[in-house]
Amino acid sequence: MLKLPLVTSAIAAALMLSNAHAAEGSKAYTQCMDKASSTSLMSTCIQSESTRQDTRLNQAYKQLMGKLAAPKQKALREVQRNWIAYRDSNCTFWGRLNDGTLSQLDGAMCIKDMTESRAHELERMLNPEG
Repeated sequence: MLKLPLVTSAIAAALMLSNAHAAEGSKAYTQCMDKASSTSLMSTCIQSESTRQDTRLNQAYKQLMGKLAAPKQKALREVQRNWIAYRDSNCTFWGRLNDGTLSQLDGAMCIKDMTESRAHELERMLNPEG
């Protein structure tokens, strides 16, 4: 059985982790994390933001594919598949690095952060001057 101070410390550590990443992501994500009072609620916030960022990534990918000639489409498709494999493997490692709930949050944050970063990269490819 966990003692209350240990649980409180774990939640405080998770909040600090989430606040370090809160500058990234959507306003809805920031608001959700501000209200989250448990690791379970934080996990829900992270999952929702990951879904938002994945949608953003897919939109940018489809738009970019529509602008590229066939050889470059093939190259982008291959790069994207490799990136997905790397992201998933890397974040699985993060999620298993340590035991406990916080490590699971690390894995989920990794997915969110890497997906958000990749969406931004693809958007920059669509609009290099913007």
